[in-house]
Amino acid sequence: MQIRHARSGDEAQLAFLLEDHERHYGNPVADGAGATGASFLIESPPGGTMCLVAEQDGGPLVGFAILNPYFPGPKLTHGLYLKELYVMGNARSAGVGEKLIDGIRALAEQRGDTRVLWTTGEENAGSQRFYDRLGMRREKKVYYVMDV
Repeated sequence: MQIRHARSGDEAQLAFLLEDHERHYGNPVADGAGATGASFLIESPPGGTMCLVAEQDGGPLVGFAILNPYFPGPKLTHGLYLKELYVMGNARSAGVGEKLIDGIRALAEQRGDTRVLWTTGEENAGSQRFYDRLGMRREKKVYYVMDV
């Protein structure tokens, strides 16, 4: 298992993963609808959105982590916001999620970030058990959304 940045040539597999992610959360999505998002993630300018992928040894992509830099953090530091972490159903419980978390930690340390923030749905007990098992700290926050 290798964790690396998404790169040119990953578009089709990443698009499939993005579509699989949407279906996992019950959202209808047409085949091929993930292509635009995959291109966005691969072509993102330096300092913008980042996408780490989990690649089976010489095989397909089985997961991703999509991250955005943020500023300011505590004491005017910078950090990363984990927007999505996803592992395909047939690769779950095989350590892929943990390897992605390790890759996120290594990326944040390399960049000099002081923390990584993320949310889960209140009813997403599986994700919460996963993060709790890894010893992640919970904070009470109120999460706002503005649809435009």
